[in-house]
Amino acid sequence: MATSTETILIVDDDELVAEAYSSILEAAGWAHRVVINDPREVMAFVRDSTIGAILLDLNMPHVTGQELLESITAERPEIPVIILTLEDNVDVAVDCMRIGAFDFMAKPVDENRLVNSVAHAVRVHALHEEVQVLSRRGRDFELHYPEIFSPIVTASDTMHQLFAYIETIAASPRAVLITGESGTGKELFARAVHEASGRGGQFVPVNVAGLDDTVFSDTLFGHRRGAFTGADSNRKGLVEQAAGGTLFLDEIGDLDNGAQLKLLRLLQEEEYYPLGSDSAERSTARIVAATNADLGARQETGAFRRDLYYRLMGHRVEVPPLRDRREDIRLLVDHFAAESYRTLNRTPHPVPPGIERVLQGYEFPGNVRELQAIVFDVVSRVGSDPISTSDLLAHPLLSRHQAPDSDDGRLSYSGSIPTLEEAERFLIREALEQTRGNQTAAAKLLGVSQSTLSRRLSGS
Repeated sequence: MATSTETILIVDDDELVAEAYSSILEAAGWAHRVVINDPREVMAFVRDSTIGAILLDLNMPHVTGQELLESITAERPEIPVIILTLEDNVDVAVDCMRIGAFDFMAKPVDENRLVNSVAHAVRVHALHEEVQVLSRRGRDFELHYPEIFSPIVTASDTMHQLFAYIETIAASPRAVLITGESGTGKELFARAVHEASGRGGQFVPVNVAGLDDTVFSDTLFGHRRGAFTGADSNRKGLVEQAAGGTLFLDEIGDLDNGAQLKLLRLLQEEEYYPLGSDSAERSTARIVAATNADLGARQETGAFRRDLYYRLMGHRVEVPPLRDRREDIRLLVDHFAAESYRTLNRTPHPVPPGIERVLQGYEFPGNVRELQAIVFDVVSRVGSDPISTSDLLAHPLLSRHQAPDSDDGRLSYSGSIPTLEEAERFLIREALEQTRGNQTAAAKLLGVSQSTLSRRLSGS
């Protein structure tokens, strides 16, 4: 039973229906409820009140629910709005979710689902307030459980802000969508979400790329004996294995349409049907999904359902590529080198200073995973010796990206020797080109502080 002190606003021009919703919420434990039957009075109340969630009818005279939704999301976007309507129409639902609706339910509304949706909305609203406090505190924020994030090697402020965000949303029941390029460590973030949540169930990962509707259903939902030829016993699906825990769906952007529809039902109704069963099973697993695909572009082509996208976007974590956190390169090289020596059962050697400068201009299309592979390969090649700058430069991936006139480590020039001023301008320009204008990375490549590079650029 809820014990929330948050105010729930109920907007419906049908007085009997609005009072029925109010009674349902009162029985569920919400003492503070406000009913408004005239939609023209809503925005004045919304502007001046503290509201945990809004139940909003879509079809009303004078001002439609969709018009109110647009106004509310424009002025008070932090308030979750749950749309209630007689129109059970996917296009209408998608439009409302796009505008910013928290949930969409067709009338007559199931009481349990209404109570659960309001509970989720109130919790997300509270989490939003926590995130706002967190953002105001900025870098002074201290993690409550830093050990949860220890597998992610970083000194980046951006990454630490993501850790803080994950701690804040961890207890939320809503889905989490983790986006980022291949090799950025999305599964590590998914595991961190699970660990921070304190859920007692398992973390169950599955790569859903290439799974068709049938295989997806059998993998996630399991089957009953006799469901198909060869099904001679009941089989648990991964949703059941993840009960009370977290189900991590990797490469979610590659699901076919049939599997997307079943995942949508799982997220929306928190229930599923094992193959061969006519009875729905309840799910208590929290869904965390990850993709390196552009889901926005896939929606435009019809390859990914918009309503599923909005369900998955309960919370979003975007993991930055390695080229945007180059301050982590040295830490990662040290970490992967030590890991490689252990794996190969060799005596560890320290990585020589300055070796990271060789890597500063490289874009790392494979991100952290690519750097890990490069370091492991280099350590494998050097035998019992420590790795050196030349060993890194000789790696096939890196050697292809060296300037053709710098293979011997010397500057090349034609004609008269350039002046020091000309050489300095050339080196600064070259460093900025290699780092795509990133002054912090360019300064490291040149071996100077960022403030020194800024002074050089300003001419002072």
